[in-house]
Parts: sequence; C-alpha cells; structure tokens
Amino acid sequence: MAQLRRKYISDEFVIVNNYETDINNGNSNQDGDSISKCIYCPGNEHLTRPAVLALVQREGMMQRLADSEDSYIGDWCVRVVESNEPLCSISNNEPYTSKPFSSEPAYGYHYILVATREHCKPSSISMEQWANVLTVLQDRVKWLYAQKGVGYVAIYMDYNARSDWHPHLNLLTLPFTPPSIEQEVDAANDYFNDKGSCPFCNIVNVEARSDRQLVVTDNFVSFCPWAPTHSYEFWIVPKKHTQLTRLTQKEIDDLALMLKVTIAGLHSALGSVRFGLVFRTSPEKSRKQMHWHIEVYPKVKESNALEYGYGISSTLAPEKAARRLGHAMRREFARLIGVI
Repeated sequence: MAQLRRKYISDEFVIVNNYETDINNGNSNQDGDSISKCIYCPGNEHLTRPAVLALVQREGMMQRLADSEDSYIGDWCVRVVESNEPLCSISNNEPYTSKPFSSEPAYGYHYILVATREHCKPSSISMEQWANVLTVLQDRVKWLYAQKGVGYVAIYMDYNARSDWHPHLNLLTLPFTPPSIEQEVDAANDYFNDKGSCPFCNIVNVEARSDRQLVVTDNFVSFCPWAPTHSYEFWIVPKKHTQLTRLTQKEIDDLALMLKVTIAGLHSALGSVRFGLVFRTSPEKSRKQMHWHIEVYPKVKESNALEYGYGISSTLAPEKAARRLGHAMRREFARLIGVI
C-alpha cells in the first residue's frame, strides 16, 4: 500500500510506494515482442483489471459498456481500467501517523485510460480518436468528483519513448488540492478581485497575437509560455472561461484537433521526444475556479541541481522554441485541413 507523506516543514506531500521502476533511457522502436507483452493491447484485456468503462462503436453509434469479472469486451476503442500498480486505493489500510513525521493512507482512485487500440506513439493518435478520449475523460472525471473523499482529480500522460509504451492517461484522485493548483487558483482569484478580469483570459488575448503563438483554432490557443519551466514547453488554453467537464461536442472536436496538431508537430520538430502532458484544472467542488488548460513539458534535457535544489529553471527562450515548434505544428494543421 502507498502512503502520503508530508514534507518536513511544508504543506507539500509525496506519494511513497514499493513499486520499483525499470531504468531505461528510451527506445522508440515498436517491436513485436513489446506489443505481445503489452497489457493495454487488444487481446490482452485479461492482463488488466476489468474495464469500468469501454467505449464501443456498435450499430453506427458509440456505446458505453463495462467488463464483467469473467467476460472482457474485445471491440473497444477507449478503455478505462483500475491501475495494476495504483498510487492510491480506496481499500488502503495504512495508518495515520504524526511521529516521528506526518503520513496518512494514500486513499483514492487510480484509473488508466487506454487512449487507443494501436500500440503507437502519441503523435499517431488520430483527431477522431482524441475526441473519443476526451468524451470518456469527461465521463470519468464527473464520476470521480461524485465519489466520497475525492478532493482533486489529476489527469496526466507520461510518454517515455520506450517500445513497450502504449498510449494512455492516468486519472489519479487526491483527498486534497495539490499545492501548486491551490496557489494558482488563489493567485487567479486575487488577480480577478484586484483587476476585475480573469488573468488567463488576458493571457490568451496577448499570446494569440505574440511571437510565442503556435496554433489558433475557433476555441483554443496554443503557445509557448512567457516564462517556461521546460525548454519547448507549450500550453493549450481555451479562449472561453469554462470547465473541462462542460465542454460541448464542438469544443471537444476542436480540442481533439489541437492535441493532434500540437503533439504531431512536437514530434515532427524534435523527433520522438519524451514529454509529460497535464490537465491543469481547478477542483470541481471548490467555489474558487481558474481558467483550466493543458501544459506539455518536453523532456529534452535532464533536470539539474539548480532546478532540484532551488526550483529555478534555465530554459530555451520561448520565442525561439515557438519558431521551431510553430512551423511544424502549422504544417501539420494545414495537412489535416487539406491545404497541403
């Protein structure tokens, strides 16, 4: 079982578990052996826990189904299962402790959203499939926030460029709001109380016309942020102040286009680079809300002691990163809409 351990003299927590991680420098080759052993590939459904939700296309329409204990749905296009190695659990029986230091059970849910049947790089996921993923994501996030003890739902993807990686997102619940989210929500609300406007709405208006802009669609803007923590970092921000769980189908389709264009463009510009993708949302149950968005962190270099020890990043200028990424992303956008 996992524990939530509070740091010595701050309100930050870390999740401590007993899972050992293989050390691998990354291998982007997709070989048959890796696919045959992949627990998320079609035909290997029995290697995971039963799907709590499987999106299936039958009789010309999408249906939401679920596995039973002895029967697995084989014709799924998106699948949601409990993690085989959960970072938290609703059956966690770890004790609460305050001596010598503070810890508590890592209580919650940890689901894996299998994004596609294909064992492929994330840049190969189609726009249509991204729309399916976002539809299922909305469903699961709404359900999770309705459960007892859920303070926050973290949504993230870690692409490691290894041959055994299958496209998937993690949905991890926490009993509290992560400090970085809480600080951002508080800062956004202080800004609104002081200036009478949403800071992210203002950021969108500026960045949509800046030399850091990457791609603009009807409902979203992507850009390299003014002060990035990672080289080639970029954000996807909705133009309208809304919530992830309230996106319309048109907005879902538009976000699917943006995800396809930006991730394919990232890999076109930098090769099969590792990256992290996170949904920065405010907690659904909180009265304080912020303008949700997606942040993508390419891992083009290892973190150094300055970053680890002091939290200060040294990165490529976002204007220069935007020139390289923007060219590749706009080319991908033109290809998708049939211009080239």
